[in-house]
Amino acid sequence: MFIPVLVYLWLWASFCISVKLWTYYYSDNSWQQEYQLLAVEACPSDYEYSCAKLVVLDLQNYRKRSFRWYLDKPALKRLKNEKINIVGVKSPLGNVVHQIQW
Repeated sequence: MFIPVLVYLWLWASFCISVKLWTYYYSDNSWQQEYQLLAVEACPSDYEYSCAKLVVLDLQNYRKRSFRWYLDKPALKRLKNEKINIVGVKSPLGNVVHQIQW
């Protein structure tokens, strides 16, 4: 009766530990890039009030990108169409933004 529970716990633990180790070893790849801030929009209703959806233009290949940001929402609204520098870390699970500089 406890064997399925033990198998589930073993699989869950092995998956979580492998993901944590994988991100730990690949988390030293920091990056920064300059973007143009196109818009600061409201997040969908299921996010917090302080959330802002930032739409930026990549100045190297002219692609639009968007992500959520929770700090400095009023200051970012004033920076529309200005250039900003985004600093983050590359990981196997995606890019994580740590700081926005303007």
